[in-house]
Amino acid sequence: MTTTVAQTELKPLEVRTLIIGFILVGIAVAVTTVSYLLNMTFVYQWLVWIIGIAFAGVALITLEWTRAFRSPAGEAPGGWLRSALLVSIPLAYVLGSQVCGLGLASCGTACTVINLSLIGLGTATSYRLYRGQSVGWFLIPMVILGLLPHCVCEAPINTLWHSALGGFSPTCNMVPLGVTLFSVAALKGVRTKASAALSGVLTGMIVFMAVGNPLFSFPWSGCV
Repeated sequence: MTTTVAQTELKPLEVRTLIIGFILVGIAVAVTTVSYLLNMTFVYQWLVWIIGIAFAGVALITLEWTRAFRSPAGEAPGGWLRSALLVSIPLAYVLGSQVCGLGLASCGTACTVINLSLIGLGTATSYRLYRGQSVGWFLIPMVILGLLPHCVCEAPINTLWHSALGGFSPTCNMVPLGVTLFSVAALKGVRTKASAALSGVLTGMIVFMAVGNPLFSFPWSGCV
């Protein structure tokens, strides 16, 4: 992997938005993990616990990542890794929209509008990062839309959310949003290698969900 000095330094708005985003995603994943473990049943229940523990780990790591901004940013990645991180941001939202197995049209108007908006914002963010420009004002609407409660699927991951929020849940895009946060952090030189690795892990989780849920009703059921 080759590295290069970041073309633009982290702006205060970017730092604040990334920190807030990491905190909110961490909390969302934690609540979703509890809901999943309390309500999901599967023929191989030990798999449920593995998935639940994995999500709990994601929640803890995401919350801990706020500490990374206490230190100055290092070098930003170059070469193939930079390209992969740039692609990962819109790709995560495209993959995330397939989890219900219904394509970009999704399961309702709200889902469709949010999916398309996040794909567009993700693409624009990647382009600005490619040009070495600030992305703070693009991260703000992504954090808002990425965690906007709108999912009405009767899935185990949504049970606690539905009880608390009157039948709506923010789970649909919390993992793709996590990919965005880790990818932007890596591209801005914040724990570059570790952030890039976690972006890849979360992308892999989305692929697993996008394939497993429509075909096997696992890691959860109720969305298809």
